[in-house]
Amino acid sequence: MASSKKKRVDEEVMDDEEINEEDEEVNDEENDSESEEEPMDQEVQLDFEARIPDDSDFNGIRTLLQQVFLKANVNLSELTDTIISQNYIGSVMKQPYNPEVDDADDDDDDTDDSVLALTTVVNITERKNLDCMKQLKTMLQEKCKQCAAAQSDKFNKLLSDPDCHVGYLINERFLNLPPSMAVPMFESLIKEMEKAKQKKMKYEFSHYLMVCKTFEMKAAHNVRQMIYSNSEEELFQEASDICFRYSVAHERDTGVEKWSSEDDMEPFRTVIVLPADKLSSVLEKLKQEVSKT
Repeated sequence: MASSKKKRVDEEVMDDEEINEEDEEVNDEENDSESEEEPMDQEVQLDFEARIPDDSDFNGIRTLLQQVFLKANVNLSELTDTIISQNYIGSVMKQPYNPEVDDADDDDDDTDDSVLALTTVVNITERKNLDCMKQLKTMLQEKCKQCAAAQSDKFNKLLSDPDCHVGYLINERFLNLPPSMAVPMFESLIKEMEKAKQKKMKYEFSHYLMVCKTFEMKAAHNVRQMIYSNSEEELFQEASDICFRYSVAHERDTGVEKWSSEDDMEPFRTVIVLPADKLSSVLEKLKQEVSKT
């Protein structure tokens, strides 16, 4: 009987322990829930650093370019290699190395996915023999003829003139990163181009060409509003000589066109041709706009 009673007591103690464990689990869940809710009212501070692109950034840069070109017939791998080979021009924005976090992920080899933004320029005229440049020119010339026939002759002449060097200006970043990030990257790019020109390198451009991610959204009274994914690019458009756009709605199933999932937003690509001597004034205007926010 004594042993039977002891067994029963052990069971009762076990029951109490199980109850206590359950109570602790409930409390832990409540604490976890509270800790998950707390950041909602807190401002998250993130650090970024800019540096020249290198081989480890290949996949990250190509992903940013894929956001622009989607299914277009442009050799993005060759374009990415070209950008990386220009180790004196352009920069990528990344989060700085954190040994406490990064060393814990030693098994993850995809460190290049941490490329958050890219600002650079590629000389379309000088690199005209590259497949990616041929494909880019052909595609844009066809789009201009289809969507903006009145500007087609001027656009074709500009891209075909060997004496007028055109720079493909790339300003890409992931969605929700602020336009203020573009300011130091453009400032750095302008300084780098000036140094390159002093060394007789071919960065004396007559115009810059940009391909911008834009979206047309339905507004009141059937008015459609054009929105720039990178809002500062609207300032470039205002100063442009040539501007046309084309729909990429049929390419929205690529998985990188995040904004186009809504039926009331149609994705476009807006092509901007900016006179080179206006770049500095556009940057000054951008700095003024950023300072107001």
